Amino acid sequence: MDNLASQLQGLSLDSTTELPGLEDVYQQLVEVVQYPIVHVEAFRHLNIEAPKGVLLYGPPGVGKTRLVSTIASATNAALTTVQGPEIIGPYLGESEERLRAKFVEAREKLLKADVKASILFIDEIDSIAPKRQQGTQTNQASARLVAQLLTLMDGLESRGRLVVIGATNMPNVLDPALRRPGRFDREIHIDVPNQIQRRKILAFYTRKMTTNMLDLDILAEQTNGFVGADIAALCREAASNAISNRLLSKQSKAAVDYNDFKAAMKKVVPSTKRGLGIDVAQTQWSDVGGLEEVKLKLKQCVEWPLTRANTMKRLGIRVPRGILLFGPPGCSKTTLIKVIATQNKATFLSVSGASLYSPFVGDAERTLRELFRKARAARPSVIFFDEIEAMVGKRAMGGSGNADSVQERILSTLLNEMDGVEAADDVLVVGATNRIDMIDDALLRPGRFDRIIYVPPPDLQAREDILRIKTRSMPLDETVDIGGLARKTELFSGADIANLSREAAILALREGIDAQKVTMRHFEEALQAVQPSLKSDLMEMYRDMQSKYV
Repeated sequence: MDNLASQLQGLSLDSTTELPGLEDVYQQLVEVVQYPIVHVEAFRHLNIEAPKGVLLYGPPGVGKTRLVSTIASATNAALTTVQGPEIIGPYLGESEERLRAKFVEAREKLLKADVKASILFIDEIDSIAPKRQQGTQTNQASARLVAQLLTLMDGLESRGRLVVIGATNMPNVLDPALRRPGRFDREIHIDVPNQIQRRKILAFYTRKMTTNMLDLDILAEQTNGFVGADIAALCREAASNAISNRLLSKQSKAAVDYNDFKAAMKKVVPSTKRGLGIDVAQTQWSDVGGLEEVKLKLKQCVEWPLTRANTMKRLGIRVPRGILLFGPPGCSKTTLIKVIATQNKATFLSVSGASLYSPFVGDAERTLRELFRKARAARPSVIFFDEIEAMVGKRAMGGSGNADSVQERILSTLLNEMDGVEAADDVLVVGATNRIDMIDDALLRPGRFDRIIYVPPPDLQAREDILRIKTRSMPLDETVDIGGLARKTELFSGADIANLSREAAILALREGIDAQKVTMRHFEEALQAVQPSLKSDLMEMYRDMQSKYV
């Protein structure tokens, strides 16, 4: 027995070379498939039954199908594969007959002398065993197929030698009767690979490539949200890019370097971001004039949990769950978020009111839950809600009796996702608003939006910085006095200053198509046309908000 156990241990260690990043899951499957055979006397002595089934679930592309084929090959088990949709037949009872035939086929393989175990693998099991519901004829056909699968799994006689493995990326769609002990005894979750696992996967796919000074640690850090299939596609695109460069430069031998992977990242979209992808213009911290205190607070909340994670953990510092930026319109709140999206190494997801609202009841809440599910799968991640007050609103005291309020349902869903029973670690929610007074107080308490940051209008130094940023690509005449313009633009927001610079350039263009420079006179004329959007009464309102919420 000890000799067999040592052989099994050697098998479980040697066979993971084809499954980088899935070593733990592989070992769990080895226990289910091989332990009942190798340790059959121990099972009998302890009077326990071997597992009948295992359910593998996780996002698409993490390696569920590859894992099963590898485990079957490594353990010398006969593999019978069932593709969910191929079971469905057009005639009454045909689907159930096909399913029974697959179970018979898996049992017959056990009769071969060299086969000690048989695996029946049902891929995309959610397509043949969804939750049973009364209603249409389609639902009745599905219910009969689910009932047949339950009967077949309950009637397995070759227990310990025939194992049913199901794979799905939607476990909550499955009928609950399947997910009880005695059918699928064990459920194994395969998550999106973390940085260490991505490093192993990259090493696996680049092991036979000719590379040039390729740092896999940097690549693993920059491929957050990539699953195994995404990384395979990334390596393939990088190799194709290297070949194209070789043909253009007429080199004799192509070598893959970091630039090839950088080009490939523009083509390969991580699976966790598909359907939620946004195209954010590259923005640096230096593109935001002034707001040094706000920038520091954002770096502490967003960057430090990634770059100084060990230090924060050692000091017992809790990472904020949410950050809310509020302030007058045009004062760079969205621009600050663009910096976070492009400079931060976390997965960035954005949602707007237009994408959230739907004419169908429940669609908005489902979209929001799916957003958080993807964010948890691709953590660390940042979810951005722009104009958040328009999405969640504020509940009326005493109740309005309006049960149909979409805002209230979205608010309830957001409250549960941010601070509910389901863990949301490493998921940071960032909101931006001009009217914090229109946001429900339940969102503003610690544990949800922990940090409320006021983004003020630009002061004198900030206005000068913004003017320099907005005119750095503009040919300015030596008469242009940036400091003087900054003093003349009191109550101008950042957006107003950008508009002022654009108007001055247009005035120069109006004087002649061959205009070479923008002069101080053009800015003086532009000041007559562009009025500040921040009025005294508006700023008084924001001062009251600042004293109340910050």
